[in-house]
Amino acid sequence: MTSSSLPSTPHQPVRSDGIDARQRLLAAGLKLFAEQGFEKTSVRALAREAGVNLAAVSYYFGDKTGLYKALFTEACPNPQDPTAFAHAHTSSGLSDALHHFYADFLEPLKRGDEIRLVMKLHFREMAEPTGAWAQVLETDIQPQHQAIVRVLTRALDLRRPDLDVHRLAIAIAGLAVHIFVFHEGVKTLSPSLLATPRAIDTMVDRLAGYAISMVEGERQRRAGALTA
Repeated sequence: MTSSSLPSTPHQPVRSDGIDARQRLLAAGLKLFAEQGFEKTSVRALAREAGVNLAAVSYYFGDKTGLYKALFTEACPNPQDPTAFAHAHTSSGLSDALHHFYADFLEPLKRGDEIRLVMKLHFREMAEPTGAWAQVLETDIQPQHQAIVRVLTRALDLRRPDLDVHRLAIAIAGLAVHIFVFHEGVKTLSPSLLATPRAIDTMVDRLAGYAISMVEGERQRRAGALTA
């Protein structure tokens, strides 16, 4: 077999900027999957965005699903302890715990467009689940929710959490989740709200204050129910 008849290889040479084909596919996948979702992103679009041939996707990841799953272990930064904020409640009180929670949650917004895409991909997976995020849900989201529940149970002087504590925990987390899911909308409605690290810090302060009001409202609701 002559060199001219050899099958083409999907491997692409390293570019002058040091980014090889596999890394380019990860970057392309992060962008397209975050913006369009898994189902609407084709292998052809991934290859075109990455500047590689179609066979490169199967060569490096097996198929589109393999590339998608790889994003949740390779393209995402190592997360901090998702329950660390809960420790603040035992030493400094509810306000500090909630402030730490929102500060940790919104910190990625200070780290550029790639981190925003990572978070957008995470929340798109929540809205359009493929099963790829099952491990993240188990190791990060569920422990984080349980930590909020523990903080609220202590703050409300309850012996054990009930359904309303879980409802409140989801509502409190939802304030931060909305910032990511609706991030582009927030920039359209009020560009200055998240424009700088200082603006993000202010948002953290406000969300913590709003959450404190939600907890106080739940406390009053329970007190009213007991006296009714």
